[in-house]
Amino acid sequence: MALDNTQNGNGGTPKPDLVRALAQGEIEPYFQPKVDLRSARVVGVEALARWDDPKLGLIAASEFLGRFQAGGHMRLLTERMIESSIRAAGDWWRSGLGLQLSVNLSAGIFSEPELRLDQVVTPALAQAGLPGTALQFEVTEEALVTEADVAAKALQQLSTLGATVSIDDFGTGHFSFRQLMGLPIEELKIDRSLILGLDNEMDRTIIRSTIHLAHQMGLQVVAEGVETEDAWRQLRSMGCERAQGFLIAKPLPAREVPAWLASWNHRARELSATKRVHPGRKPVERSEPAAA
Repeated sequence: MALDNTQNGNGGTPKPDLVRALAQGEIEPYFQPKVDLRSARVVGVEALARWDDPKLGLIAASEFLGRFQAGGHMRLLTERMIESSIRAAGDWWRSGLGLQLSVNLSAGIFSEPELRLDQVVTPALAQAGLPGTALQFEVTEEALVTEADVAAKALQQLSTLGATVSIDDFGTGHFSFRQLMGLPIEELKIDRSLILGLDNEMDRTIIRSTIHLAHQMGLQVVAEGVETEDAWRQLRSMGCERAQGFLIAKPLPAREVPAWLASWNHRARELSATKRVHPGRKPVERSEPAAA
């Protein structure tokens, strides 16, 4: 959905006040569940920025992140999303829903001078009563290529708090497995463009090879854009550990997450009961936070 569809008196389109929208709570995190492909158990949620504009309705982050960056407000947006997401996760943990929270860090944030995200995360975790291990940060290949030094330093600082790191949209850039060495990374997310091409032999080969190499490095693998049960079965047979996508759920506002979790139980039993095909290797086993 386009942001600017209201004409002004000069025939142009007025730009919305991004800082005002953020201050008034129009921009907030929505949460997309992440599930274990073997058990269909919900293991975490990814926070995704959404703008609920009074006139235009709900707007995806891809429509406005560039404007935050161009206006010099990416740091403000990132800090607000971190604080809001951690606050929501704290509410869930106190009610018994110990979901790991994933927060995205765009490439633009790493161009900020004297970046110290750990100084934002530490008080937010303390206020929410959460351990650092409840938090994960997702970073795109683009960020690690274009802002390698700053990104690596920031990720190391966050990892000292107990937070883990995930490489987002893997397979769309020029980042290599060799470049993963030395970074505090525990998870790799295969981009949805590859997952949607599962009916293509070449894409299946790329996915299978990526999973194998990731496992050799001790990384968990998440498939993005899982929309069909067939994709679920194929990815599980390849040894992929986790999945996100519309088959599971669209991004939800924080207030709807507990109810969705309660309704997921029946669906989870159906998916976990589908015929399993042995992937030829034992998936990476990791400790996980308690889940619904």
